[in-house]
Amino acid sequence: MALHGLLTLPISQVVISAACTCPPVTVGQPSRAHFVYSSPSANRKLILSSCSNNNPYTVAGAMEVAAGEEEHELKLLGTWRGPFALRVRLALNFKGLSYEYQEEDLANKSKLLLESNPVNKKVPVLIHNGVPICESLAILEYVDEVYRGIGPCLLPADPYQRARARFWAAYIDNKLVAPWWKMFVGKTNKEKDEGRKQTLAAVEMLEGALGECSKGKTFFGGDNVGYIDVVLGGMVAWMLGTKALCGVELLHATKTPLLLGWMESFGGLEPAKVVLPEVDRLVEFAKMKRAQRTLI
Repeated sequence: MALHGLLTLPISQVVISAACTCPPVTVGQPSRAHFVYSSPSANRKLILSSCSNNNPYTVAGAMEVAAGEEEHELKLLGTWRGPFALRVRLALNFKGLSYEYQEEDLANKSKLLLESNPVNKKVPVLIHNGVPICESLAILEYVDEVYRGIGPCLLPADPYQRARARFWAAYIDNKLVAPWWKMFVGKTNKEKDEGRKQTLAAVEMLEGALGECSKGKTFFGGDNVGYIDVVLGGMVAWMLGTKALCGVELLHATKTPLLLGWMESFGGLEPAKVVLPEVDRLVEFAKMKRAQRTLI
């Protein structure tokens, strides 16, 4: 679960700018974007449709990308439970983009993964027309820039708001995910307790950040899901499963009412529902892997 890494594109090919003008979201129209699931252990692909009349994250531009798949070939290497891969899948879904998803076995990594990310050898990796981009935050910005004008923008157009969104995204990785992991797999009670305290402090801080960033609306992005939402969205199932895994309840109706409301609203959106893992399944899997002391 690397928190930092590299973008594997040559510098000459990398232009990441989040300044974009968000198109209006067309409410109440079904999305035709589809997701192709491929497993390295099975010679088959499964096309999953995100079509739903309840999905407000649909614009006409998304239909064109799905139809012109050969010109916008996207393939994502990830795992069904990893929060970093999940945030990329969430972003692609909210943008209404079609992509092929390949589930990776981290104990037996595919040749494609090792070749696409030879330094870190980790997921997620997004392959766009044969060119790999690594590290989830870099992927999110890349997708938002390349598909400018298609689907809702993740990063705000205003430079200050954009910088603030990046700040909180880094905060989530460094102050929430990292200590959560320490709490979950710490070798000593002292290490686990330190992780617990840091995680609870981060949750409290994010409660205040949500109130400030949302300006009374539902999401960090306001009325619509934005960059911070998808970054934190990858941790939704893990946060809900923390009590079963670590004996710690992260969210409270009295202490974190905004985050509780956010989680319910975010998890109820169709692009999130088709991606977020079931909490019980995740908890069972995580307990098994922790007992084996193997890769999550």
